[in-house]
Amino acid sequence: MPHRCELKIDSDLNNLEKIANFVIEAAEQAGLSDHETFEVQMAVDEACTNVIQYAYGEEAGDVGIACEYDGECFRVTIQDHGKPFDPDSIPEPDLSSPINERRVGGLGVFFMRKLMDEIHFELDDAEGNRLTMVKKVGPRAEVQ
Repeated sequence: MPHRCELKIDSDLNNLEKIANFVIEAAEQAGLSDHETFEVQMAVDEACTNVIQYAYGEEAGDVGIACEYDGECFRVTIQDHGKPFDPDSIPEPDLSSPINERRVGGLGVFFMRKLMDEIHFELDDAEGNRLTMVKKVGPRAEVQ
């Protein structure tokens, strides 16, 4: 039986710490290593920052975060009703040019893809934007 927990929170940058604590606690309960927990938390922080700043901007809204562990994968789903986002519209970042010659921005999706094993974006008129990120971690020994 998968372990699942959910959080719904206002789209406010001041809530990023609450989101981070929620994800860290869920990852630790699932038995992820410190390194895996760090990678998941960083990816979620990047995704939620983007939702708050770009999907909602100055608008009020909420962000739903669900964490689920099924014994092999730790999944984080982030859902919002802000502006739709197409990750394919973001060009791959230029990592070879000197920093002062690179385009500003565009690293968020790149980092999420590097930190997680899978990321999936879905757009639905009724359900809103849904980002699912997966970290493959395999079975863990039960914590006593």
